[in-house]
Formats: sequence, C-alpha cells, structure tokens
Amino acid sequence: MFINNHNVSMSVAAWLASDEYDHNHNPNVISTTALLRPTKSLLLEKAIREASAIDPDNTEELEVEITSMAPSRMGTGIHTAIENVWLHPNIKKTLSKLGYPESVVEHIEVNPSPYELTADPDTIPVYMEIRGKKDILGFTVTGKYDFVINGTLEDFKSTSTYSYIKQSNKDKFIKQGSIYRWLHPEVIKDDIMRIQYIFTDWSAGKAKQDPTYPASRVLSQEYPLLSLEETEQFITARLNLLIQHANSDQDAMPPCTPTELWQDEPVHKYYKDPAKKARSTKNFVNYWEAHTRYVDDGSVGEIVTIPGNVVFCRYCPAVGACNQAKSYIDAGTLIL
Repeated sequence: MFINNHNVSMSVAAWLASDEYDHNHNPNVISTTALLRPTKSLLLEKAIREASAIDPDNTEELEVEITSMAPSRMGTGIHTAIENVWLHPNIKKTLSKLGYPESVVEHIEVNPSPYELTADPDTIPVYMEIRGKKDILGFTVTGKYDFVINGTLEDFKSTSTYSYIKQSNKDKFIKQGSIYRWLHPEVIKDDIMRIQYIFTDWSAGKAKQDPTYPASRVLSQEYPLLSLEETEQFITARLNLLIQHANSDQDAMPPCTPTELWQDEPVHKYYKDPAKKARSTKNFVNYWEAHTRYVDDGSVGEIVTIPGNVVFCRYCPAVGACNQAKSYIDAGTLIL
C-alpha cells in the first residue's frame, strides 16, 4: 500500500508505484536477491502472506511512502535503457563510433542461439536479462542477471558514492554474482564479475580533492566470484536456516545483524565533565579510543554510546510485524 505524503503529482506517482518485476509468490520459489536478505525478514514476510491469505483484513505490511521508491525506479530505468541500446539494430554502428575495431564489432551477437554460436566460433556473445532456476532442498532458486559479455558477468548499480568508498556492498555483490554463475554456468564462465557503478551524487569538485573519491561519474570495478562449490554451500546454509525456523516464533528466529540492517557505526561520545552534556568533549568511532581518553583524563568523565541508525527495515515488507524493528523504533534508531 502506497501513501503520498508529499503530494507527488499523478504523472510521477504512477511511475514510482509501477512494478515490472516478474514476481513469483510460490513459497518454495526464492530469488537470488531474496537469498541475500536477512533470514528473519524472509520468514516474517512469509508469515504475513500466509496470514493475509487466511485473513484479508490483515494489515501488518508497511505503508510505503511513494517517494522512497525513487532509487529503485531510477535503477530499473537505467537497466531498461542499457538493455534497449543493446537490442537496437544500430548497436554495431554505436560500437564502431566508440572506436572498437571492426574485428570485434562484427562478431558481437546479442542473445545468440546455440546454432549461431556453432556457426561462428569467433562469436562474442552478449546475454541480457535471462532468468535461470535450479532446484535444491525442496526450493527453486531463481535469478536474472543484468549483462554477460563473452562469459563475464556485469551488474549495473546506480548508487551513492558513499557505498563505493566504503565498499559496504562488496560481500553482497560477490554472493549475488556467484549465485548467478551457479544458476547460469553455461553462460557465466569467468571467475570475476564487473560492477558498473553509476553514481547518483557524484561531484567533480570532490573527485579533484579526494583521492579515495571515484574519479568519474561512471566507474567499473572487478570482484572475484566464489567457486561453484562455495556458492552451493552458502545457498544450502541459507535454505537450511529457513527450513529450521519455518515454524519458529519470531523471538527464536536469527536476529538481523548490523550488517544486514545496513546499520551505521555507533558513535561514542566522551564527556570530560559528566555534569555538562550540552556538547560532548569529543566523539569517537572506536570505543577503545574513547576509553583511552577517559583514562588519560583521570577516569572522571563519561562515555555515552549512541547506536547507529538502521536502514534496511525501511524497505522490509515485514517491518510492521517485527519485534526487532519495534525495539529500534523505541530506541530512536529507526525512523520510518
């Protein structure tokens, strides 16, 4: 259910509310992106869907503010635009204008058939948006990759420069790409994947001043993929958790971790004089650095730890039914 607190116009609101994703609500079908979500989130969402099927008046799901859908819709728009370019009849002319040699361009084939691959052994195959599936432990794992060229997987990410600098999604990217290769080993053959970053907040000024800042608005980075064996072990472990806790009370489910919650680092505020807390003497990211300062000042001050804000819950369909999320709301670290 969407709400429109900011009175977004009908033209844009309809775009934000649209959803072209090919959902499958079979409880035994699980997507690659779902596998990377917290176990508790998946289990509670399943429970809500089952309860809604029994009781149509069940209203546990989150009312989503329509503007929060902007990043997702922008990402989908970029994916669609790239795909349309590669499906256009002029793609080879475009590649030639970019300076790629004709010996490469003439062998590019988009979504080639097995016959086309056999007919021309020099074919450079490009595959896009193809969904695969594989059965394991009573589940069907599915996944649709963005782009594969000559056996190398590429994924397009429209994101903030902060996530690139901090590499906060590195583990997620590697696991997502590895699952795609596990599902499509006949197409994805390389041991690395490329993330094509398209930054939504890039600043030319910051790029000149900060060597850790991305040098351009669009940037490519390679990540190593897990082996097929390691990938299957990860998938098996995740599915076994879902099986183990299928009928558990939510307090017995594995809690969402700070990493899964995209939780900010806590801030340790040091007050040299505990009676004066209008402003901290110094803030520390590392607790032991704060403690060292406390000791250096004669152990008369006070350290107050402020937990980091959690972000993932805002996008979790089970947030309205989650006791863990409620505890963050009560603590002030989750604002919906």
